[in-house]
Amino acid sequence: MVCSPCASYAQKTIVAIPKATILNFWRIVCLGAHQAVDTPDIKLIWRGSRVENKPEAQQHLLEYYIAHNVDAIVLAPTNLKELNPYIEKATKAGIKVVLMGSPATTDSYDSYIATDNYKAGEIAAELLFKRLTKPGPVLIIGNSLNNGSCALRTQGFIDKMQKISPGRSIISIHMRDGSEREARMATEELMINNPDLTGIFAVSESTTDGALHTLTNHDESRIPFIGFDYNRKLIEAVRDGKIDALITQRPYAMGFFGVRAAMDLLNGKEVPRNMESPVTVLTHENFENAMSLRCLSRITDIEKADCPICFN
Repeated sequence: MVCSPCASYAQKTIVAIPKATILNFWRIVCLGAHQAVDTPDIKLIWRGSRVENKPEAQQHLLEYYIAHNVDAIVLAPTNLKELNPYIEKATKAGIKVVLMGSPATTDSYDSYIATDNYKAGEIAAELLFKRLTKPGPVLIIGNSLNNGSCALRTQGFIDKMQKISPGRSIISIHMRDGSEREARMATEELMINNPDLTGIFAVSESTTDGALHTLTNHDESRIPFIGFDYNRKLIEAVRDGKIDALITQRPYAMGFFGVRAAMDLLNGKEVPRNMESPVTVLTHENFENAMSLRCLSRITDIEKADCPICFN
């Protein structure tokens, strides 16, 4: 399915390939991407797998669109290494490549826009440390080992926690697919096997969802909990005191400026090699800031119609 409001008379084609299409984060990226297109000269195609950590799906899409000689690709790599040959093939074919949200270990791209994920992990460590009330291990609910953005958050958290709380044990686990269900089951098992846990950091929207589900069922053993990204359920959990803090990215801006960078490149304009998208910390104390976050409940049907892949 092609997601393009201007498909019939577009002259240049940009394909945007997210990590996933069903998560709140990537749906908001989708809206930003579409609203960046303000000219009939651009056709935007939004295609991706429903869930994260499917590099083979992204490989297939890249191969397909390279063969169809699109003009630009905006890609959120779901794997640090496995997409490198396809990214390099695209640039060698003269296709402009913008990476968004997550890195790849190749230099063959034109621009990169993302959160400073390592720094975001450091922020998470500081937030959790301030809320720890006793000695004991802390838990990181990670994502797939080769999910670049989440790996950086994990490493940033570990490095900062070791610096500000030397000697504290850090239990870090990696997921196979990073799904809510997998994170829920892993958190349950680790809480049972480590009753002395003093705090938890979950590195993504889906792992935060999973950890929240488990912690809600273990309300009698309330421990500090820092999550990442947001959706309606997670925001409500901050309001209700079930999550101490959420580190929220700016997915709309990431999608908007990722596509705008591709458009500028196609128009021969200079584009920064690296662009940082800032984060905001949401807590119970500054909960009014949640009103500025783009939530699916406030998205109009007209906006959703721009991207039937995400909103079916």
